[in-house]
Amino acid sequence: MPRLPRPCPHAVAPVLALVLALVSALLAVGGPTARAADAASGRQINIAATHTGMCLEVATHDVGEPVRQRRCAGREGALWHLKVSSAAGGAVHIVSVLSGKCMAVRDSSADDGAAVVQTECDNRPGTSFQFGEDGDAASIQPMTANPRKCLEVTSSATADGASLRQWTCDGQAGARFTQGSFRGLEEGWIKLRPGSAPGLCLTEGRAGLLNVPVVVQRPCAQATSPRTYLLPQGNGLFKIQWHSAQAGVRCLMVFPVSTVPDLLETSTDCATANSFYIAAVDTPVANTYRVHTLHTPDQKYCVGITGGSTAEGATARQEPCAERTDQVFFIDSE
Repeated sequence: MPRLPRPCPHAVAPVLALVLALVSALLAVGGPTARAADAASGRQINIAATHTGMCLEVATHDVGEPVRQRRCAGREGALWHLKVSSAAGGAVHIVSVLSGKCMAVRDSSADDGAAVVQTECDNRPGTSFQFGEDGDAASIQPMTANPRKCLEVTSSATADGASLRQWTCDGQAGARFTQGSFRGLEEGWIKLRPGSAPGLCLTEGRAGLLNVPVVVQRPCAQATSPRTYLLPQGNGLFKIQWHSAQAGVRCLMVFPVSTVPDLLETSTDCATANSFYIAAVDTPVANTYRVHTLHTPDQKYCVGITGGSTAEGATARQEPCAERTDQVFFIDSE
């Protein structure tokens, strides 16, 4: 299964050095050093809370969207770049690659507990930050108060989805951050195993009066053809292809009108086939992924196994998302 790295003591120091070197460069006036800082500030990075190894992330393009810690899974919403701010020497904007908006303390409040959200980039104090050295990590200090306060994962929570807030800097675990690169799911050959039956793999079967090709679960040793290929489309979206000598390349999709309603079928027209939104989850089964058939704001429909069955030959289908083990999947690289 693709594993997502967490910061470790051996990796943090050089990563922190990059951040602090950038800040030092921003303090320089003119010349090659400042120009190098401008170039470095466009680098795309993840920012991870060291107490959990989770990435800071936004989920949408919306102004006011909370910044949260999420399991690092290569989502575009967890990518940021630094941009020089004119608010103060050494200050930077932390800009979301997904939305183009800036991380900010809501309303530039100086109060403890003020929420950390994304908003339009400007030179208000709440959208500008300096980095402070904090042992083998860094603190992120908004320009909202003097003396400076820190961004923290609220109450140093360890839950996936915990939001960030501004708080007094007190050496708390949730206020220490590092940067890195977490690539998440990548293009390539995979096997999909239901969380409810991890000894089975999704592969080809037949269903309906017309005996059409559909997705079923079978023992992984039997699921050798077709091979399954994951093709990224950006921002958590993927085409799921089947490759075989007999049928060539086909893409999985749910047809709006079908003799086997809501079952996953195949199409040779990959350009118009579904793009699946694949999100890393840790419940109800750790280190799994939820596969959404429709990329909508409510992400309402998920791939699951018909009736939650663990039996060989049970079909995969689109159905309303629920906290069920048959609706999450291990994704293994071949």
